[in-house]
Amino acid sequence: MEKKFINKFFQIPKFIFNYIRKKVRTLFFDYKITISKFSVQKISTQKKILIKLIYKRNFSLLENCIQNRKIEGFRILLRNLQIFHKKKIIFIYIYSYLINIHEYRLANIYHRLLCQIINKNCFFYFQISTLNQKNISKFRLYSQTFKFRLIYMFLLFRDEKKYIKTILKYNRHFKLNNKDKEYKKYLKNKKINVIGPLSKKINFRKKKLRNDIIIRFKNNNHLTNQDYHPDITYLNGTASKQYFKQKNFLSSGKNLKWVVYINKSLYKRYKINDNFNNRFADNTAAILFTCFTELNLLQKVLLDLILFNPKEIKLYNFNIKLTKKTQIGYGINNTIKKQMKSKITFNHNQIVMFDFINFFYKKRIALLDDNLKSIISNGKDDYLKKLEKTWKKQ
Repeated sequence: MEKKFINKFFQIPKFIFNYIRKKVRTLFFDYKITISKFSVQKISTQKKILIKLIYKRNFSLLENCIQNRKIEGFRILLRNLQIFHKKKIIFIYIYSYLINIHEYRLANIYHRLLCQIINKNCFFYFQISTLNQKNISKFRLYSQTFKFRLIYMFLLFRDEKKYIKTILKYNRHFKLNNKDKEYKKYLKNKKINVIGPLSKKINFRKKKLRNDIIIRFKNNNHLTNQDYHPDITYLNGTASKQYFKQKNFLSSGKNLKWVVYINKSLYKRYKINDNFNNRFADNTAAILFTCFTELNLLQKVLLDLILFNPKEIKLYNFNIKLTKKTQIGYGINNTIKKQMKSKITFNHNQIVMFDFINFFYKKRIALLDDNLKSIISNGKDDYLKKLEKTWKKQ
């Protein structure tokens, strides 16, 4: 009884600190939840919110940019918002709106212009800027400032700190916990083939697979005998919940050895009941270079794999949402009807997803199959043009 009372007593200061930290984060730099709520609203509601925040005259300027593709209008709009000292989050609302109406090329231009006018010596700039070597070098300098050290020490969560360390030391060694050490041992001297959800057929030589590892995402119960079954599967939050609701969500009959969770709370809740080796990928809380969007599972998996210095990572059957169709039975959109009705919003901003894959490819962290290599090599503008064709209402 006394022990319980003492434990509760010492939890009070921790609770107070976390409460204050959360409030300070929301006030100064943590806009993710607020922007997420904005992004899932109906487009008509997003318009009303923007008109209220930036006034009708500026919203008309935005609409004119969209209709007439006049880039100069974005410069005037950004200048107007600066003059009236609008809150930083409003700039991101506009970016989110352009993504949500699938004006990806205009959104990319707006984002580039926004990054040009933002103070380069502030945390916000590194939250919204593009992941590339130039910005990482700038951030490495900024990370030495007293201002950032205060943020890092008192306001960031553990998995956010580990994400930052991953980005800054992507080609160096990391401290690993016991589960991670087991995982690293399993991956040692192995080539890793990460297979995506597209239904395109892949042909590996039998000899190649003897010392290779197959990684897939979410469920494996839709795979046939002709498919390559995973040795490792990664689960996002939704897939973690499905795993423990559906008995056959993950089949242990073929190869599967490891289950890696992305969601920390679900990992803690479910790992006891897991029959496979399991661990939590605790460096995927991407607080920088994402502009408050949530990374897709592929980007998070690559961030996790960086920690273990595998012999080789190669991606197959990904096209960064250039098609709606995936293998039948995969994930929650497991039928053609559901796939064709699927939507993407700013909460998974595909511009950011492209930038991450482009960075990993240029740094030779990941190799790409011919299809994805072509998408990346043809450039962002070509990719965004095709993305609009897929997701804009005809």
